[in-house]
Amino acid sequence: MKLKSHNLSKVQGLALGLIFCFLPHSAFACDLSPIENKTIMSLEKIYVESGPGLDFTLVGKSLLVDQSLQKISKTRLEISSPVKKAFLIWSGEVKEQNKNAGKIHFLGPKNKSHKITAQHLWKKNSTGILYSAAADVTQYVTGSGSYGVKNLSSDVVNPGGKDPYSVAGWALVVVTEDRSSEKIHSVTFLAGLQVLKPGEIYDLPLTPYLPIEFMVPSSIGIIGGHGRAGNGSGNLLNGKAISSKDDWNSSAGKFWDVDLFRLNLDTDNVVLKGKMALTIDPLLQWLYPIGVVLELRTLNKKEK
Repeated sequence: MKLKSHNLSKVQGLALGLIFCFLPHSAFACDLSPIENKTIMSLEKIYVESGPGLDFTLVGKSLLVDQSLQKISKTRLEISSPVKKAFLIWSGEVKEQNKNAGKIHFLGPKNKSHKITAQHLWKKNSTGILYSAAADVTQYVTGSGSYGVKNLSSDVVNPGGKDPYSVAGWALVVVTEDRSSEKIHSVTFLAGLQVLKPGEIYDLPLTPYLPIEFMVPSSIGIIGGHGRAGNGSGNLLNGKAISSKDDWNSSAGKFWDVDLFRLNLDTDNVVLKGKMALTIDPLLQWLYPIGVVLELRTLNKKEK
């Protein structure tokens, strides 16, 4: 997981725009307002809740190592507050219709294994059949510990090639609740499957999914597959770059990104007439985003 903190002032945002807007097909737009004429993406709202002390974190990992698919993948979850909700999301590509795509073993602390059947399943035709799946696993996530998956379905779709597999990865989205906090936050989890082409720019309008009274983003998590480092793919929120680096870079292992960005953005540049959108610029590569988690806070007195 890639965790970054960004404090982008108006001056810094303008400087980034001036530096990068002259690059062809750049992920950084000269016009820092939401850009028109983009391809519109859509995801399904899986969860939204507001309340005191809500927060979220992400962990996850690719099952691809070199040219092989691992049977088991595990990573460490560290949290300091009680678990409110937890979701498992995973993705792969199979050669033909495969009933096992929506089934997986979820591994908890002490190597406890739980058979999981997807409550949500999305598919798209590609070289094979791309899929993503999600399920509520709250009852199995009890706190910090080692979590993972076993038997994720993904087939060789490029036999004899340098990269036989296109994607095979998972992520755990954990919503926590600090019961000593009075600060009201909202957490929204969106999931699905999108196939983004190189050279096009894609918008995910967030406003329809969000509580109206919460319009200041404090964190955003982005999950997806097929990203490779060095291709310059970027994520933007309301036209502002979330980071100044290559966002889709296999941060969680081969062809898999599980990225959590802690935001401290200039409110004037983010809250634009009550509208909010995530933009993804694949630039030079195909990308398969499958999940977005957004944490919002209310406006404080100075921002109203």
